Amino acid sequence: MVKWGDAFIESDDFTYEEAVATEPVWRTTVGYLICRNRYGYVLATDIYSDLDEIAGKLFIPHGMVVDILYLT
Repeated sequence: MVKWGDAFIESDDFTYEEAVATEPVWRTTVGYLICRNRYGYVLATDIYSDLDEIAGKLFIPHGMVVDILYLT
């Protein structure tokens, strides 16, 4: 389980005060940890038992990660 702050974009006008108060979109994602590389974490939604393939790749850069909980 990875807790992380995601980037986002909005097209509406905003004030300086709103800019100063802007935070990431806080997310909690559960998936299979496939690997950790020098850039971040690669998770997957599914691992096929009869194939040598993995589905639903999600990449989260190190700098966006707040916490990791390893579920067993």
